Amino acid sequence: MDGFNLAGAGITIAMGCLGLFFPGRASALTGLTATTPEARGEFRGTLGITFILLGLAPVVTDSPAAYLAVGAAWAGAGLGRMVSIFLDDARTGKNWAAVGFELALGLLLISGAPFQVLVQGLR
Repeated sequence: MDGFNLAGAGITIAMGCLGLFFPGRASALTGLTATTPEARGEFRGTLGITFILLGLAPVVTDSPAAYLAVGAAWAGAGLGRMVSIFLDDARTGKNWAAVGFELALGLLLISGAPFQVLVQGLR
């Protein structure tokens, strides 16, 4: 894979490390609170290990399809957030910045060979 794909995977892994090792900082970044043991568990598990493994999977397999899947997940997060912005009247700068981040990360992961997998799959 190319540098863009690896950068996207690396950022995904870094976001997972933030959730796993620094749930308080991840809490501040997301605007959610991690003050109870259950909430910290959610940050460490769902926003931590899950993201670490999600980023590692395409790197370890060196599979364009795996990069495509992870990129689609990030792009889907951005699209879901846009739905929330309009349906939940959540038009904040932080939400729009998160949309930009999620869509940009999705594009990093989908660019190049993973995009070719997508195009071939659509034929």
